[in-house]
Amino acid sequence: MHEDDGRARGGARMTQDLTVAIRDEHPYVILDVVGEIDIATASVLRNAMIEATDTGASRLVFDLSRVTFVDSVGLGVFVLARKKMHLRRGTVDIIASTRRVLAIFKLAGLEQAFRIRPTLEALAAEDDPAEPA
Repeated sequence: MHEDDGRARGGARMTQDLTVAIRDEHPYVILDVVGEIDIATASVLRNAMIEATDTGASRLVFDLSRVTFVDSVGLGVFVLARKKMHLRRGTVDIIASTRRVLAIFKLAGLEQAFRIRPTLEALAAEDDPAEPA
């Protein structure tokens, strides 16, 4: 792997502290993120987000269930994704289940800007509720 381009085998982007893999799980394009999102790693996440949105995704989901930290630069990537997706009338949702990551979004006042759910299943259930009995 060449460290400057952030590419790893299998389409995942990585640095020492962050790995981002993009997968298509119709109707969602999911960015599976592992590690810490900070000033040193946010560009890896931003590049993966741009790659995912440039493919025409209309439902972008960041899976942060294995993220241990997000700083303000990392939060900026989510805001940028929201702006890009808004322009194409798409959505950005976040999967986060750890108190630490949830608290970061809340402290930044972003918990209202994104639909944040603990699992993909919880997100999908809201999108496609069962018919009432």
